[in-house]
Amino acid sequence: MLRVAHFTDTWLPRRDGVVTALQTLTSVMGDVGHSSVVVVPRHHRQAADASTLRLPSVRCGIAQFRLAAWPRERHVDRVAQWAPDLLHVHSPGPIGLLGIVAARTLGLPLVLTYHTDLSAYAQAYRLPPHVLHGVLRCYARRLGMPKPDVVRYRTRQAQRRAVVHAGTQLLYGCADTVLIPTRAILERSGLAGMCPHLQVVPTGVAAPVVQPGARAGFRRRNGIGPDERVALFVGRLNREKGIDLLAAAFARLRQTLPAARLVLVGAAHDERWLRAQLDGAGVTDRTVRTGELPPADVAEAYAAADVFAFPSRTDTQALVIQEAALAGLPSVLADPALHRSGPMSGTALLASGGPDAYAAALARLLSEPALAASLGAAARGRAEQNTPQAYGRRMATVYAETLRRRTSRRIQLSA
Repeated sequence: MLRVAHFTDTWLPRRDGVVTALQTLTSVMGDVGHSSVVVVPRHHRQAADASTLRLPSVRCGIAQFRLAAWPRERHVDRVAQWAPDLLHVHSPGPIGLLGIVAARTLGLPLVLTYHTDLSAYAQAYRLPPHVLHGVLRCYARRLGMPKPDVVRYRTRQAQRRAVVHAGTQLLYGCADTVLIPTRAILERSGLAGMCPHLQVVPTGVAAPVVQPGARAGFRRRNGIGPDERVALFVGRLNREKGIDLLAAAFARLRQTLPAARLVLVGAAHDERWLRAQLDGAGVTDRTVRTGELPPADVAEAYAAADVFAFPSRTDTQALVIQEAALAGLPSVLADPALHRSGPMSGTALLASGGPDAYAAALARLLSEPALAASLGAAARGRAEQNTPQAYGRRMATVYAETLRRRTSRRIQLSA
């Protein structure tokens, strides 16, 4: 049986796609006898247990992320004490860097997953290019590699892209295997050609457990009438998620469906920005905000909705689309790449233009029940094929192949 150490810069109590994917992976691997430990930033609301190796961390001021301590030899020693067979890095922060350093120091196979569209996030949060460049130089120095050459561009946007691309080459070029959740990310990440062993492995999603009366109960608690048409979004209410597009589109939707309601489930890390989007679009009074909810309550939100709105153009797979599909909800996407090659490809409506196009797609599904039911059934059928168990089996195969290649390479070098 395998012993796999995972490295992530985002962990509980924060909830996002990386956390969900890792919880799913470690659970299904454990069900078949494999062992996992997750190296995470320490947080006072986490429970300490043998399944996590927690490192000191501080707030960084962006979307409730925490920055862990800079990788030290003592951290590598803590990883070594667990005696892993393979290391799997899920994020490019200090803990992800620790995973790469540990793999090099301990001579262990390394798998990296590209969960996050790094360039899109750098643009969304307007990270200063000179700061990104400074971080890149520190990473290269810690890895004992030459300082990366970055072409200088006149615009800050182009400069951010250049630095992120150089960082992607630096980190992901170190891996024995690179995983991407969907082919959609290849068009934005520049990963093609960086690693000879690149595989597409979407995360499996379990069907939400919905109790009888969930639809009526959720609507009643949130002041939504039984006959009102509901568009639902689940996720962080941040810039990179396209909430500005959704607010503007919903304002246009109300011109044809004035009784429609918008439900936003998720944490808002820039409250002033979010309020400006909703107030500016004039939809605050028709919007229900629940904040972040536990999984059981999110399942009730899916049951209470009529259409799932996902306006993000930065997601690599968007697990919430699969969750919505398993609830039988049809979706409206804004990202052509995700629509074309994501796990739910072809089972959602695409509105790749501006607010008018997105509003028209929402209106179509909310006013044509037969079409909505047909798309929802097709999406559910597709999502039911991508189970957590199938995901676990695929990942076990990836790990075995990675170990086999590393062993073969050692034999060749010693011959």
